[in-house]
Amino acid sequence: MNYILGVSGYFHDSSVCLLKNGQMIEFVKEESLTRIKGSRGFPIRSLTFLTTKYGLCDDNIDYIAFYEKPLRGWALTTYNSLAKPKRSFDLLRSQIKQFWSGPIHFAGELKKVIPVSENKLIFVPHHLSHALTALAFAPSQLQNNALLHFVFDGIGDGNTTSIFITQKNNARILFQQDFPHSLGLFYSAVTDYCGFLVNEGEYKLMALAAFGKPVYYDFLKEHVFNIEVPKFELDMSWFDYDVSPERSYSDKWINKFGPPILEDELNKMNGDSFQRSADLALSSQLILEEVVNSTIEWAIKETGIKNITISGGVAQNSLAMCSASKIASIASLTIPPSPGDSGAAIGAANFAKMMSGSKSIHCRKIFFGHSQLDFESALFQDMFCQEKSFTHMDEMLDDLISSGEIICCYFGGNEIGPRALCNRSIICAANNEKSVQALNLEIKKREGFRPLAPVMLRPVAETWFEINQKVFDCYRWMALTTMAKEKFPVKYEAVLHVDRTARVQILDDEMHPLYNFLRRNSGKIDMLVNTSFNVAGDPIVFDAIDCYVNMSRLGANYIITDNGLYSLRP
Repeated sequence: MNYILGVSGYFHDSSVCLLKNGQMIEFVKEESLTRIKGSRGFPIRSLTFLTTKYGLCDDNIDYIAFYEKPLRGWALTTYNSLAKPKRSFDLLRSQIKQFWSGPIHFAGELKKVIPVSENKLIFVPHHLSHALTALAFAPSQLQNNALLHFVFDGIGDGNTTSIFITQKNNARILFQQDFPHSLGLFYSAVTDYCGFLVNEGEYKLMALAAFGKPVYYDFLKEHVFNIEVPKFELDMSWFDYDVSPERSYSDKWINKFGPPILEDELNKMNGDSFQRSADLALSSQLILEEVVNSTIEWAIKETGIKNITISGGVAQNSLAMCSASKIASIASLTIPPSPGDSGAAIGAANFAKMMSGSKSIHCRKIFFGHSQLDFESALFQDMFCQEKSFTHMDEMLDDLISSGEIICCYFGGNEIGPRALCNRSIICAANNEKSVQALNLEIKKREGFRPLAPVMLRPVAETWFEINQKVFDCYRWMALTTMAKEKFPVKYEAVLHVDRTARVQILDDEMHPLYNFLRRNSGKIDMLVNTSFNVAGDPIVFDAIDCYVNMSRLGANYIITDNGLYSLRP
C-alpha cells in the first residue's frame, strides 16, 4: 500500500492530492480547513489532515511532488525586476521577502509534518503540472495517443503560456512564452481596474462582458497587444504588474480608460462606470479568445494533432472555453474540472506516477474524499433535526422544491474544482422565478449581473441547449458555457444570462439523489438552479459546523444528505 502526494501552495489556492496504489483517492483544498477563501502558503492543515487519516510516513510514501520549480520562478521574476530597478523597487522588495517565506522552503516545511527522505521529493515544472492534470481527465482511449496540451496562465516558473505534446509517458515542449507577456495577467489587470480582486474576481469580469459592446477591442489590439501567433507581446507601459505588487495597471491605462472603478459602483447595473466596465470586459474577453483560438489553430496545423487539452488559470474562463470548443479542426477537447493552481497538485502527483513508467492517472470521478458528517454525534444532532431518512425523503423533498423551498446539499466527497457540482450545493427549482431571485440576490447576495448555473439530465440539455459533443464530459463539471436554443422554454429563462448563454451542468450519475429527483419530476421540474454551498466570500462547506454556520447565516432551513433530509434546529 504505497502513496504519492501532489502538493500546490504559496501562490493561491493551496491544495493536496493523494494517490493510493496509483489511484486518486483524496483532494483537499487548504481553504476548506482554514476557512479562508483562496488560502495560499504551505498547505499544512491539508497535509496534517491526510497524514492523520491515512497514517502517512516515510515507509509508505513513494513520492511527494511539488507543482513547480520554486527557484526558477522566483529568479526569473527577480531578474525582470532588476532590469528596471527604479520602477520595480517595490516588486523587488516583495520578491526578496518571498525568498524567506515562499516555496523555496517547501522541503523544510514539509518535513515538519511528514519526515520524508530527500530522494522522495520531486519538483515538477509548473506548466507541466497543469498539462498532466488535464491528461488525467482526458478520455481513457486517447491517453496513449499524441495529445496537444495548451496551458494559458498568469505565471508559473516564469512561463505564461506553454504548449506540450504528450504520448504515453513522453512529454516535450512545442512552445513557451515567458513573463511579463501574460494573457492571464492581462485579464487580471482589467479585473483589478474594474474593482474586483485579482485571482478571485475574474469570473465577475467575464459575467460583465455580456452587458458590454466591444468599443475598446480595436484599440487594445492596435496599441496594447502585438499578436504574432503563437507568440504575443504586451506593451508593458500599460501595466504595473511587472513592477509593483500593489497594482496591475499603470497611470497610462488610467489616462486612457478613466479613473479606476470601485466594485460598489457596478451593483446598480447602470451609469458610466458600469457601462465602461462592461465594454472593457467584452473587449478584453474578445482579445483573450482571439489569442487562445489562434494559438490552438497554429499548433494543430503545426503538428497535425487534433486531440487537445486546455488548462491553466485562463481555462477557468468558461466563455473562452466555449469559443475554443467551436474550432473546427479540434477532434476532442478536455478542460479539467480544476484547471488552475489548486488542481495542479493532481498533475504533480501524476508526474511522480508516470516517472516510474506507469500510465497516467485516469479520472472519471469529480468528487473525492469522504463525508465529514457524523450523523450519530451529539453535536450533529444538536444542530440538525432529521425529518426523513434517505430511503423515505423523496416525497417530502419533491414537495419542498416544488413549493419553492431552497435546499442545501451535502453528499459524499467534495468537488475537486472551484465549482459546486451538487455535492456541496444550494439548489431550487429553475422554473420558480421567485425562488431563483431569492437564492441569487437575498440568500447568496450575488451581484445582479452574474448568471446562475442550471443542472439537468442529458436529454434535457440536448433538447434545450447547443451541446458540443466534442467536449461532452466537460459539461459534467461546468467547464464551459453554451447557448440556449430558440425553443428554450420561457418558464426556465431565469437560468439564462442576458446573452442567452448558461454554464450548464449535465448530471449523469444515476446514483446521485438529484439525478433521481430530476428523473422523478421529468416534465414538471426538468432543471434546478445550482450554486455553491457557502456565504459569499467564504470557502465551500467542509464539515457539519460549516453547514450549520452557513445555513444560519444564509437563512436556509433544509439540508439533504447521505442519511436523509434534515432541518436546522433553531
